[in-house]
Amino acid sequence: MIRKGLLTALIFVFVLSAGQATAQFLAADLIYLPAVTHTNGVDVSRWRSDVFITNVDDVDIDIGAIYYPTGGTDNSGVFEDRELWLGGREADGFGFINTELANIPPNGTVVLRDPVAEYWATLEGVPQSGALVIFAYEADTLEDDGTRVFKNAIVNSRVYTPFRFYYEDPDNEGQFLPKDGTYGMTLPGVPWYNLADPSAVGDNGDFSFELLTGAGEDAKFRYNVGIVNASDPLTTITVSIQPFQGNGEPFLNDDGNVIARIVILPPAAHLQYVEIFSEQLGLENVPDDTILKIGFVQWTSGSSEPVVGMTVYGTMIDNRTQDPTAILPAFGYPYNVECQWPSTDAKSTVSGSYPRLSRRPVEIPSR
Repeated sequence: MIRKGLLTALIFVFVLSAGQATAQFLAADLIYLPAVTHTNGVDVSRWRSDVFITNVDDVDIDIGAIYYPTGGTDNSGVFEDRELWLGGREADGFGFINTELANIPPNGTVVLRDPVAEYWATLEGVPQSGALVIFAYEADTLEDDGTRVFKNAIVNSRVYTPFRFYYEDPDNEGQFLPKDGTYGMTLPGVPWYNLADPSAVGDNGDFSFELLTGAGEDAKFRYNVGIVNASDPLTTITVSIQPFQGNGEPFLNDDGNVIARIVILPPAAHLQYVEIFSEQLGLENVPDDTILKIGFVQWTSGSSEPVVGMTVYGTMIDNRTQDPTAILPAFGYPYNVECQWPSTDAKSTVSGSYPRLSRRPVEIPSR
């Protein structure tokens, strides 16, 4: 049964100066980084990820992190103990330790270089792509039962591949010299209050789905899509992936039926589709005015108090250079101050205003 009134106030944007600049609300004590990797991709691509964690609170913080390997499998077992967790203090019982994740000062930043390879890729049979879930808390406040003093951080990932460039030799006309570099993109971490929510549907909007734009795929470009089940560890979600043409009409198959793919993600699952249009939707030469709508169909849970959430991402990759472009999810409804931060005397109902999501989907497990 769906919990009514759960809000996800998603990817808010506010205008800083006469429409010239925008900023996002990305700070939180629980953040989903939807894509990290250490894997070989199509052609010459060799994808790697660096993770940037910044303390935006006014006290020192510690960080705990867990990895959801891709493949659409149930990863909820990681919440049974801290054996597969990364943290900054041995005394907290984490299976992997990086001391830089302890006592991060205000405005301080820690960079994890290729953490998938450094930690989880050493485990037998674990896929080397997936998502990270980051927990921030006041330094040295993590208790044995998993409680902590919530503090805020911002998390970003740079996903990149090495690439060899050639430039004209200034001393020899018509000859070219090699130079090694990288192509890459940045993916921001998604705060827990920015997750798509199947119960946040009413007069103020429908926040149960997200849109990915610029979804073209042809001989020059491929389009990849990832989905993270960001619900509690006992909840399975079913989502629909549906493409729409530039004229707003759905794609139809030869029988005149709407093209869509239904996907079941077990608890804590991560799934990425490579070349989603040709490999999963049966479409070729898709123009880049296409969008993908990814939304909840249903969910089931063994929890007495389920918290249901999801986030998605897209990447458009140039097949010739392997240059990627990050496609961030968008909601189909605008940010509404009265909806997201109602006054203390506001009446919140499922069909009217929503209170902010009041419970985090997951927590650090007990020792």
